[in-house]
Amino acid sequence: MKSFRFSIIGVFITVSFLTMSPFAYSQQGLFQSYNPVNLSQPTANSYLNLMVGLRKYFNSFTSWQLPNNTGPQDPISRLEYPWDQTFLAIRGSTAYTGLEVNMEWSGTLSVLSNPKAQDSDWLDPNNPNQKTTFSDADATPRCWTLDLGCNMQIPGFQSLRGVAGYRTSQFKFTNTDGYQYSIYNDETGKYENSSQPLPGASIEFSQYYQHYYAGGILDTSINVDEISRGLIFPALLVRVQGDASYITGNSHDQHLLRYAVGIISSRGFGWHINLTTGFKTGSFRFDAEGDIRGIQTSGSIESIQQDETSGLISTQFFNGAKGWSEQKYLGINGTLFF
Repeated sequence: MKSFRFSIIGVFITVSFLTMSPFAYSQQGLFQSYNPVNLSQPTANSYLNLMVGLRKYFNSFTSWQLPNNTGPQDPISRLEYPWDQTFLAIRGSTAYTGLEVNMEWSGTLSVLSNPKAQDSDWLDPNNPNQKTTFSDADATPRCWTLDLGCNMQIPGFQSLRGVAGYRTSQFKFTNTDGYQYSIYNDETGKYENSSQPLPGASIEFSQYYQHYYAGGILDTSINVDEISRGLIFPALLVRVQGDASYITGNSHDQHLLRYAVGIISSRGFGWHINLTTGFKTGSFRFDAEGDIRGIQTSGSIESIQQDETSGLISTQFFNGAKGWSEQKYLGINGTLFF
């Protein structure tokens, strides 16, 4: 619920800022309007550019959970995958008569990650809020995001642009060399401590999201000369983007030490805020950026399991599954204008 409240507040503040800010109008002095179409200068109406950047994620994770189909536990199981990866980002852009089109890909440079994957269970139906089993393991995340977007200046607002697009992302993890702790025996229904190593790969998990988003961009610049006491500096370019999205999700969880597969289909919403600032000299621009986004979805799960005693395979469908994610990064970019 905290993430839900934060996401609603974040989108509200961003939209309010973009629509009410005086910088959305043409300014003189310290602030001035910034139209990226005019910066490339090959012609008056068009440009091309190529951006390459590095992004360091922190306090980022993706998760899913499901309720008990027959008991009071909600959740009965939860998987959490934090990561601190460094991503490579590549973006190509073009613009013509005020319309800007962007295509961006970003993905992990390395599968090594310090945070460990976490797997928790609540197995006691008589005490549904008591976590009974916990394990952690190396995660080896492999993640990528593809973003196709366009934006256009809003008539009457010199620095304000509307933005819309499609964003898709995939997160894959393999739980390896884990260790499991338990305080409850679900076969006897009694509390007893136990632990065991989980050598090798134990869980394959993948999560796939599709975003259809819309929002706004405040595109302006600051005349650094006005505050630098006569020193000559290029204008500090500032771009703030906020958008909200309708999201469909698909998560796949496969336990490798036993035959158990969970497939979640979910729908929900997302939010995203990005602040980019930098300098442009000639045909090159250098930027620093901060980005934060959230995802909340819910839906149904198809659970496929094999009974360890009889060997029979059963399939169940039930609602109440949830998938969510929070992602934060700081990045640096270099852009070449043609």
